[in-house]
Amino acid sequence: MVEDIGKIISNGFETYTKNLNICIPFILNFFISILLVVLLASFGFAGIFGSSLSNIGNTKSPEEVVSILLPLIGQNIMEIAIIGLIIVLSVLFIQAYFISGAIGMAIQATESGKSNLSAMMDSGKKNLVNMFLAELLFSLLSLVGIIFIVPGAMNIDISKMLTSENMGAFALLAGGFLLWILYLIILSILLAVFRFALVADNLGPLESLATGLSFFKKNKGEVFLLFVFILVITLVFIIIDQIMGQIPIILMIWPYISFLISLIIIS
Repeated sequence: MVEDIGKIISNGFETYTKNLNICIPFILNFFISILLVVLLASFGFAGIFGSSLSNIGNTKSPEEVVSILLPLIGQNIMEIAIIGLIIVLSVLFIQAYFISGAIGMAIQATESGKSNLSAMMDSGKKNLVNMFLAELLFSLLSLVGIIFIVPGAMNIDISKMLTSENMGAFALLAGGFLLWILYLIILSILLAVFRFALVADNLGPLESLATGLSFFKKNKGEVFLLFVFILVITLVFIIIDQIMGQIPIILMIWPYISFLISLIIIS
């Protein structure tokens, strides 16, 4: 089994190094998503707060800004929630297209040795709706873990935020977040291949999630080892990032290099 995993990783790395254009969908996804979030948030909040924004410009301290914003947020909480939902759904939609496209390019590279952007566009269009719905279902499953933080959140007394009376509630909340993270890790392992299954076998959203779970049941060890490999690579990169960030000569350009590495390799 270890030999098989090594072969998969080796073949995958070799294919990727010969087809670096596979990273293009991830780069496009990042920048288009950022642009979309900025535009939607700017127009949305400008529409909600309107003339009140000019009052914020006249403030002289952070406390004054908070005193103006808090009542406005309370009065427009529903509108803010709707804008937030629109932003999340829009980002998921864009992400669905580019993830489908990247997987299509990877499949083409595996089969023929070469990949091109036409495969990204074809696969993106073909699987857009199904991938979007599958990502939406996966996000909803991820949000189920919010139940772990409910007990701690309900026990926090906002009027006594920084007092020792809230220590127990904060500890409970922190424990809830740790359980939620553990739940997300387990969920990610269980459904690790659902996106690939959806594109490769042209499946629907529910079928892809079911296929991902079925694949895990048949290949528990292999999936877990691949997940550990990805985790180790990520941790190594984080350590290198911290070390490079301490070197004065490299400090100025390292954030840009780090950003490119995270997009090209880790994504």
